[in-house]
Amino acid sequence: MRAVVAAGLLLTGCFYVDPIVARPVVKIKVVTPSVIARGDMVKLEASFDEGDASRGSYDWNIYACERYDPTDGPDGCDEQAFYTASGADRAVQFSVLVTTKGARPTNGISVRLEARSDRGAVARNGGQSGFAVGDAPPLLELDQSARSFSVGAPIDLFAAYGDLDDAPEDVKLEWTPTPPPGGAFTIEDLPVPVASGPPELGRRTVGKRLIPGAPGTWDVKVTASDPTQRDPRAPVRPPAVEKHLVFTVAPDRPPCLAQWQPIAPPAGQTLPITAPTVFQVPLVDDDLDAYPPVLDAPQFGAATFAWSILPPGASQRQVLLDARGNRIDLDPAAFTPGDIVELRVEVFDRHPTALPCADVDPTCSITGSPGCIQRQTWRVEVR
Repeated sequence: MRAVVAAGLLLTGCFYVDPIVARPVVKIKVVTPSVIARGDMVKLEASFDEGDASRGSYDWNIYACERYDPTDGPDGCDEQAFYTASGADRAVQFSVLVTTKGARPTNGISVRLEARSDRGAVARNGGQSGFAVGDAPPLLELDQSARSFSVGAPIDLFAAYGDLDDAPEDVKLEWTPTPPPGGAFTIEDLPVPVASGPPELGRRTVGKRLIPGAPGTWDVKVTASDPTQRDPRAPVRPPAVEKHLVFTVAPDRPPCLAQWQPIAPPAGQTLPITAPTVFQVPLVDDDLDAYPPVLDAPQFGAATFAWSILPPGASQRQVLLDARGNRIDLDPAAFTPGDIVELRVEVFDRHPTALPCADVDPTCSITGSPGCIQRQTWRVEVR
C-alpha cells in the first residue's frame, strides 16, 4: 500500500498542503502624551502587523497598577478595569487614575486588548501591554491686576496652584521677574485669602506685588515644582511647570483735569456771577496721584492744585497761597459790578513739571493733547 501511494506522488510530481494562517499580532502605541502622568488624558492606538489588516474589532480593558518595573512591566494591578471600550475604533482616549483601588498612587497601567482582524483572526496573547505612569506635575494658573500699568504703580500678581497627587504645601513656587534693560523693581509678598477650588486639587493662591521702576516690556516667570520631580527614583520625571505673565509698563503720564465746575465760557466770553460761587475740580485722572485719592494704598498719592487770580486791571497774576485744595469760593461782593476777573487752577502730580504754555493761554497741556489738560481758566464778570 505504501508503494502505491508513493508511486502516485511521483507520477503527479507535486502534492497539496493547506496553508497555515498565523494569528495576527496587534501592537499598541501611545499617541499622546509622550510621557504618561497621573490624571493625564491618554490616547492609545492599536494596529495589526499584517499589512492591510487594519480594520477589525477591539475590546479594551485598562487597569491601574501600584508598581511598574522597566523589565517586568506593571505589577499589583487592580482586578477591575477603570476603563473599557469595544468597537471598530482602534484608538481610545481615557484619563489615568490618580490612585489605584487600594488608594495607592498609580505607577503603571496594564492594557489588555483582544483584537479581531477583518479576516476573523484573533490577535495572539491578548495584546497585553504595560506603560509606566509618573508623578503628575503641579497645576498652575496665573493672573494679574493693576489700576495702572505705569512706572511706580503697583501690579498685583497671583498664582493659583495645586497638585493631583501631592499635598499643595509641598509644591514649590519660584518667581523670576525680568525687567527691561536697566529696569529696577521691588517685589514683595501680597497677602491674599486662600482661593476656593476643587477639593481634590487642594488649590491655593499666593500673590506678589511688583512695583516697576522703568517703562517697557516686563516678563514674570513662575515655576512650580513638587518633591517627586526632585526624586531620582521616580519612574517618570516631568519637567516643572513654567508659565509667564508678560505686560507693558508705560512712563508715568501727567495728571489730567477730568471735570471742573462751573463750565468755563468759550474763548472771548465771560461767566457772569451775582452771588458767591464755588469753583472746583471734582475729578483728576492720574496713574499714581488721582483725585479723589485712592484710599488705603500707600503707593498712591493725591493730585495737588495751584490757584491764582488776575484781578481787574492787573497785569500779573496773584498766587493764592492759602488755596491748596480742589475748590475755592469767589465772592463777587469783593469787586465792583462790571469787573472782569480771571480765576485759574493748575494740577500737578508727584513729578511736578513746569507747564510749557504762555501765561495768556487759558488752558495748557504738557503732552499737547486737548483731552488731557493741566490748566483751566475761568473769565468771570461780576454783576
